[in-house]
Amino acid sequence: MPENYALALRPTHFQSLFLFVLTLGNYALMYMANIVLARALTLSDFDDYSVALSTVTMLSTLATLGLEKYALRGIALFRERQDWRKFRGFWLFSLRIISIFSVLLVGLLSVSLETLLAIQQADYHIAIVLFAGFLPIIAITLFLVEVISAQGAHLLGFSLYRLFLPLVYLLLITGYSASHIPLTASAAVLCFGVAWTLTCGVIWYAAKLLMPIQVKHATALSLPKKWLGRSLPLVFNSLMLTVMTSSGVVILELLFPSGLEVGIYAVAAQTGGFISLIGTSTNRYYLPMMVVLVEHKDKAGIQRLIKQRTLVVGSLILSLFTLIALFGPQLLSLFGSQFSSGYLTLVIIATGASFSALFADIPYYLQFMGFNRIVLGSTLIAAVTMVTLAFYLGNLFGTVGVAIAYMLPAALLFSSFRIMVSVHFRRF
Repeated sequence: MPENYALALRPTHFQSLFLFVLTLGNYALMYMANIVLARALTLSDFDDYSVALSTVTMLSTLATLGLEKYALRGIALFRERQDWRKFRGFWLFSLRIISIFSVLLVGLLSVSLETLLAIQQADYHIAIVLFAGFLPIIAITLFLVEVISAQGAHLLGFSLYRLFLPLVYLLLITGYSASHIPLTASAAVLCFGVAWTLTCGVIWYAAKLLMPIQVKHATALSLPKKWLGRSLPLVFNSLMLTVMTSSGVVILELLFPSGLEVGIYAVAAQTGGFISLIGTSTNRYYLPMMVVLVEHKDKAGIQRLIKQRTLVVGSLILSLFTLIALFGPQLLSLFGSQFSSGYLTLVIIATGASFSALFADIPYYLQFMGFNRIVLGSTLIAAVTMVTLAFYLGNLFGTVGVAIAYMLPAALLFSSFRIMVSVHFRRF
């Protein structure tokens, strides 16, 4: 890839739409994969698989230490300023620290999980530990995707991450099921781990091709304290948001071990949570542009970017929410007739996901402008509120209660962030 691969500062409707098409493809592939699993696995195994996925999703957010989110800012600025020494230093430092910290998290999870289950005299969930073993590969892959996106190659990184990964996974579990060997939760997460490994290899190759030739020959300049100081607020914010979206399955597993509620919520969360993917996927396109506009102190450009994103993403959200509201029962029944009872849970989750997707870029803008404490404090309150309400309402109303516990804090949090940005623009 040429070293002068430019980062465009004006968003285009075509690229925004194409990102959505890729997200839709990812959704379709993962949806088919989960339909295969829901029909092939026993209820207990599907619960184990869902809990393993949710647990490792939360851990992967922490494992990157926020360096993948900071890459959207740092890499974009290093290229803008042609600071190749810092570019190389950040690249090497991030790869090392993410790998080391991921291994530590795997060890910590294995020990703490075994201890907790021994105390409760519960069955050992081997699927969680098996999938956690791929955490270093998953974390590195997430970092590489953002490095690619920060250099303007949004579609390349996104295609590999959102299409190649689920396609390989779907092929693996479909082939496994066709072999007439009983599919278990452990086999499913091993297939997913292999898919992540293959994806990591392809994305690594793409990232090395895309890297400017000057970086490869530059002497690395490492500023670990500075970079961690700026990345940790991003990881704490992302971790708390991930807790809000992914902890519902784990909480229901604690409230109703191996019960149908866990599977119903997992299926409803995947279906309704697709809306939130629109926010995270389009962030890879818009945030690097926002970083450069903030660097140039282009207030009009920032406002134009936010408005354009809100219009495009808002239209997509409205269309998808309408489809979910109209055809929710049919979508859920694809996993099995027992899951169609989660329609109300699905609609509630989709409502919360709509708010988070519509304003997904706003917390990062506030953090780029130095409002870390406000963003972190607000997100922490929302996460604690969600977990507390989930245990209370989940115990009373099952999956619907946990869905409400997610929707209310998410809607209030992202709406308040948008109000903060409006006030900021009026004052400054």
